[in-house]
Amino acid sequence: MLASHTIQIQDAPGRGKYIVLPSTSLFNYLGKMLFISIKAIALLPALTFALQPFHTWEHERIQLTDVSIHFRYSASGKPPLLLVHGFPEHSRCWETIGPILAEHYTVIAPDNRGTGDSSLSNIDNYTAPAGGEDLRAIMNFLNIGTVNVLAHDKGVGLATSFAIENPGLVNRIILIEYPLPGFGYPTTVYSPSIYRDWQLAFFAVPDAAQFFIQGREKEMLAWYFYHGSYSAGDIISNDLLETYTRSISKPGFLRAGMQYFAAAFSDAEYFTRRINESGKLQMPLLALGGEASFAPKSAVDAAFSPVAADLTTDIIIKSGHWIDVEAPVRVANKALQFFGNGTEMPKVNLSWLDDTITMDGNFGSGQITAGTNSTGPA
Repeated sequence: MLASHTIQIQDAPGRGKYIVLPSTSLFNYLGKMLFISIKAIALLPALTFALQPFHTWEHERIQLTDVSIHFRYSASGKPPLLLVHGFPEHSRCWETIGPILAEHYTVIAPDNRGTGDSSLSNIDNYTAPAGGEDLRAIMNFLNIGTVNVLAHDKGVGLATSFAIENPGLVNRIILIEYPLPGFGYPTTVYSPSIYRDWQLAFFAVPDAAQFFIQGREKEMLAWYFYHGSYSAGDIISNDLLETYTRSISKPGFLRAGMQYFAAAFSDAEYFTRRINESGKLQMPLLALGGEASFAPKSAVDAAFSPVAADLTTDIIIKSGHWIDVEAPVRVANKALQFFGNGTEMPKVNLSWLDDTITMDGNFGSGQITAGTNSTGPA
């Protein structure tokens, strides 16, 4: 069999196709003689290294005590990897990173409560421990005993709570672009600069934030992505921007997003108390910041040194806050380097979900999905 190389073709910043080329001098010679460009080779079906497109991933929904959680998952039969998004995004933010990671892992990508296709919390609870409990319920339902975790933005709080309360479940964890409340997360306006996170305090007053944003959701999102980016250009496609706009424009969803910011005050008390009680996280933890956002590296070190005993920190170059659209390949590569190929973890088979009923319907009693062991949000 001919030796081969996998090559990434960059179509746009942070995006690319993957192709496999035979590494023979004959092929190189023919390529030169026939003036075959890499772009042309990428069009040959037989040579295309096919990732599993995010839109082809399966859907699942589970009913918990106060919320129903929707998640997507890639092909099973590999070690599990949990992706946890932030605000104002939902699981579609992983549509580039997810398929790359899915070459090595069975990737599970939930919509956090009150976002995407998950429901609103019927008790209006959007704290980090409530979201962490949702993640535990998903793992229980899927019979997953150990998992790698990658989280971004507000998802960092949810994932960290999940790790604090379930340390035996988390093998390794990557936390991106979010200092924990109580450990560096700002709850006040500390600068007149429009680039200095003033919106964290503004969003934390849901009534005011909703009043000024409602009806202008798309304008707010476009501004938010623009000001948090490295290039300050069109970092997000109009399709994805429209998707996020439709999501937070649904009744109650904009306010739910703001409630995550309002929860920072109680989250600060929670994280401070639980880390004092249980000590630093013991699993390997990689904390990442974007070059134009959560940087320099010393800032990331300061935020996570009190949290993690086995800490690695790094900066994602040529990226601001929105790592999923600004530097998805860089982040995926760092994740695979940190997680490895997962051979030390059991593989998961989720094929049983194809024939499993998980919801009680409109005419049922709203029973909690079997196997989640849900006790309600913390």
